[in-house]
Amino acid sequence: MGNDRDEAIERLRRRDPGEDADPYADIDVDELPEWWRQAKREFEAYGLRPFRPPRFEDGTLKYGVVEGLETELGVEISFTSIDSEYTEEWELRIDDEVVDRIGRHRSPEGYTVYEIDTDAFIELIESAVENR
Repeated sequence: MGNDRDEAIERLRRRDPGEDADPYADIDVDELPEWWRQAKREFEAYGLRPFRPPRFEDGTLKYGVVEGLETELGVEISFTSIDSEYTEEWELRIDDEVVDRIGRHRSPEGYTVYEIDTDAFIELIESAVENR
């Protein structure tokens, strides 16, 4: 899988901004959450490919899960790059304290995918907060 994924990513990397199919063609952008609309506007302002929000391995959008956990648990959750290489692990932090490392990759469709499913992520965060 890795080699096919790497080849697909390289093909996408060589494309110019705007060469992508518009992922928003059949979507009412006004119905998207504000954080999504804001990111979309920023990407457009800089002439980048369309914004595609990061996801967990199971396809669940990262932002809503993280926002819900932060509100529920009263913490700040962040994903911090250890190295700028797209294949490297990222640090998972709670209130700026490293609690784990999570792999991530860019899917051929252009999404950042964190290599953990939603349920395992929630369990990891809840356990880390509980054990503080």
